[in-house]
Amino acid sequence: MTKETDIHGITDSDCLEAFDHLYSYINGELKDPKALSMIEHHLGHCKSCFTRAEMEKELNQRIKTTGQDRTPDALKNRLDKLLDDI
Repeated sequence: MTKETDIHGITDSDCLEAFDHLYSYINGELKDPKALSMIEHHLGHCKSCFTRAEMEKELNQRIKTTGQDRTPDALKNRLDKLLDDI
């Protein structure tokens, strides 16, 4: 990790701190106003973290949408065989 700052004064440690709250923020579970303000400010200024947050939001949405599909029998059988072999 470097201590260098970008043009907005953001350091790697700022990104690590934001990442600690990212999933609770994405899931709407972050209730602490100070942490909420910090992550929203960070995402507004850090392209890397903003991009990661958007990707995670999209991934969560796809999981919710496709998570309701039925697992194919062939996959179930294959997994059962792999577990039996352990």
